[in-house]
Amino acid sequence: MQTQANYRRTASLSLCPNGMRAVLVLVALFSALFWPGRSLALDDFKTGFLTLGFSFPGEQLRLDVNVWYPSLRNPRELNYAPYTILAAREAKPCDGRFPLLIVSHPSPGTRFSYHDTCAWLATQGYVVAAPTHTYDCMDNMQQLFTWQQLQSRARDISRLIDELPKHKLLGPVLDNQRIGLLGFGAGGTTALLLGGAMPDCISWPDYCPKAGKKDLYCNPWSREKVNAICREFPLKKPLKDPRIKALAVVSPGFGMLFSPHSFQHFSTPLLMLSTGKDNLNDHRLHADVLTGYLLAKSRTLFIDEADMGALMAPCPDSLANELSELCRSVSPKERQLIHKRMQEALASFFADELSRADPQTEKTSEHN
Repeated sequence: MQTQANYRRTASLSLCPNGMRAVLVLVALFSALFWPGRSLALDDFKTGFLTLGFSFPGEQLRLDVNVWYPSLRNPRELNYAPYTILAAREAKPCDGRFPLLIVSHPSPGTRFSYHDTCAWLATQGYVVAAPTHTYDCMDNMQQLFTWQQLQSRARDISRLIDELPKHKLLGPVLDNQRIGLLGFGAGGTTALLLGGAMPDCISWPDYCPKAGKKDLYCNPWSREKVNAICREFPLKKPLKDPRIKALAVVSPGFGMLFSPHSFQHFSTPLLMLSTGKDNLNDHRLHADVLTGYLLAKSRTLFIDEADMGALMAPCPDSLANELSELCRSVSPKERQLIHKRMQEALASFFADELSRADPQTEKTSEHN
């Protein structure tokens, strides 16, 4: 199993242009001579950035996507009001093949909500694509608590995997054999579905007696919505997308849709990350229960001091004033520490699972 540093080393040596490769090797050797205990890991990539739009007229759907990717051009501030991000717009990617990570936001989010984590993952050698789910986002929640909410998200992600390899700039640098999915909230639930989980609602009748009337899913309006979801089952076939080789699921919801039977044929490598202060999807009723169903099939990380808002990028002032509960639940210093833990776990997990999925990378590593 490769470490994060080993993965970055083999990727960097094979993926950067020859001149830059030589410079990076010399820098790494110099560092090793003067700091002999330090790993021979090379400098991070810089971050390129694109915004893309895909239209599907037959479905009256437009999918807007942000993409971060490894590049050699220096980043600068880019204004996408109300967000300001740091990246090199439409920069040429590094040569070679990079794993693809899809990032699926929670319902009160957009494709910008995790821009700092997406940019950081690009510096680690990933192409990172974050769509806005048109009918389940901060600006439009018309599908909230419906089966269409999850089904549409799954369709968005699979369509994105179809379309990105056709892009003139990104297609040549994508390794279509190494695809991961990072999902937050409803995006995490969607990741489980795309990994092959089959919801059955066996646990739903017992959920509200345990959770209480104040729970998100247990007021009369949302209970009827979940009842309607359960009338859609059993599914005729799973929503599994076999192209996705690794799943990171963060504070998922809809735990009551699943039972141990739901994961009988679930085999996709999984990281389950849960938060201690999420007042929407209590980890004791969702993430912990799902982890119990999965038994030894997943890695876990629990961040006690975080909620969903703490995992997002810092909010612009205008957004923070409107959504203070989401944006100001932790201090800037606490957010920084939380993000460090999350990002380290994500990098380690995806480096292990996606490098393992690539025989060429493994072969290169064996000879280093």
